[in-house]
Amino acid sequence: MENAITWNRLAIMSETEAPPIDADAQLMLQFQAGNVGAFESLFARHSRAIVNFAFRFVRNREVAEELAQEIFLRVYDAVAGYRVEAKFTTWLYRIATNVCLNEIRRPHFRVRHDSIDAADQDERPMQLEDTRRPGPQILLERSAVAAAVKEALEELPEKQRLAFVLNKYQDLSYAEVAAVMQTSEKAVKSLIHRAKEALAEGLRPLLPGLLPK
Repeated sequence: MENAITWNRLAIMSETEAPPIDADAQLMLQFQAGNVGAFESLFARHSRAIVNFAFRFVRNREVAEELAQEIFLRVYDAVAGYRVEAKFTTWLYRIATNVCLNEIRRPHFRVRHDSIDAADQDERPMQLEDTRRPGPQILLERSAVAAAVKEALEELPEKQRLAFVLNKYQDLSYAEVAAVMQTSEKAVKSLIHRAKEALAEGLRPLLPGLLPK
């Protein structure tokens, strides 16, 4: 009798201490149960972010959209084996990372740049001047900086680039980046620090008065 009470208490504690399932994971479980609309909701919620993530690697909007389609196709195909072991976005970005890295590692891959003026809805231009109506010179400087950042990103070692993009542009925390990359937070912090140093060095000729020597 006492043993039964003890096991019941442990079961209750286990249930109360279990981390809540995030909304995306719930949608994935609904899709697993046969609700195709749940997958459509996941696609609507994350497709734009995944396209932008892929774009940071291939630098071509059309290719990025094709990769996003492949990523979500893999999500669709993996539904039967899906288990809630982490946040859904962690699992999603692991898939996205594998697809994007496989693409840029292909022997035939060549970075095909979109125009600097091509629509990139997730771009975050560096503010060079506090003004509501920037003049032509400011716009030119911003374009030059954006182009330099893109080129510098492409020169980063693979792991630095991935950690920086996940943290800076996809808004993942150090812990989430570590989960995606299956490494430690300490390693992620080191990768991002080195990436920032390399990017700053690449931008130094453009912004000599703004970057530390």
